[in-house]
Amino acid sequence: MSELSKKEIKARLRNAAKLPPAEIKELLSLLRKQPIELPQQEIEAMLNKSGQERYIYSVKRIAERKIAWTLKNKKELVLTGDENGNIYFPIWPFKEYALKCKIDAWKNCELKTLPLDNLLKEILPDLSKSGTKISVFIVPNDPLVTTVSADDFLNNLLYECSQYEWQ
Repeated sequence: MSELSKKEIKARLRNAAKLPPAEIKELLSLLRKQPIELPQQEIEAMLNKSGQERYIYSVKRIAERKIAWTLKNKKELVLTGDENGNIYFPIWPFKEYALKCKIDAWKNCELKTLPLDNLLKEILPDLSKSGTKISVFIVPNDPLVTTVSADDFLNNLLYECSQYEWQ
């Protein structure tokens, strides 16, 4: 079943009422693993949303897809800061959005995937211990990005993931 195309998976799911729960679960898992090609319209629309709207979108999409994105320089994952000495870890729900931020100081950075399990069990707890906050879905030339504590982001992700538990 793992060789089904996205179209074939969706066709089978249209008849989900007739399928055994285990098969539905497997099909949904396969669908989540399919690469997403974000429509340019969605990209442009999200880039123009408020920081809070991008935050909500990010939490939902990261929980749904079980992956997030950040940037990495040659040595480590990137961080940013503000004039008050706060340190932030930037995170995006899709690589297309992270790519938009590969400019200026981050122009030579690479994309880095963050599997959800790693994010929940290691990265966010470590960031919480160090007092590093999360900067969610930075957009170039938009100073209004939503930032939250690592604990708040973790709790929001856990809640959103609980909405998918039946799958």
